[in-house]
Amino acid sequence: MEVHGVDMTREAYRVSTPVNGVDVMGYVPEGLVMEMLGINRRPGHGEVYAWLETHFASVEGALNKRYSGGVPKRPFDRITLAEEA
Repeated sequence: MEVHGVDMTREAYRVSTPVNGVDVMGYVPEGLVMEMLGINRRPGHGEVYAWLETHFASVEGALNKRYSGGVPKRPFDRITLAEEA
């Protein structure tokens, strides 16, 4: 998984991962990170990157599930594909 920075308009981090030979781009909402970290403020970049590293498999799994037409399990169901946005 690769992180491409923050999309301030969507209040989400852009991430991508290869799925069946296709580079799939998605959005991880800051709100999801805030909720799982138990904070009520916008997380700093370092916090988000650490969270993404910790939840690497779940984020990749959510992108894979979305790309194949499924819905990820909560709370990762808030992750969307760029083409859905």
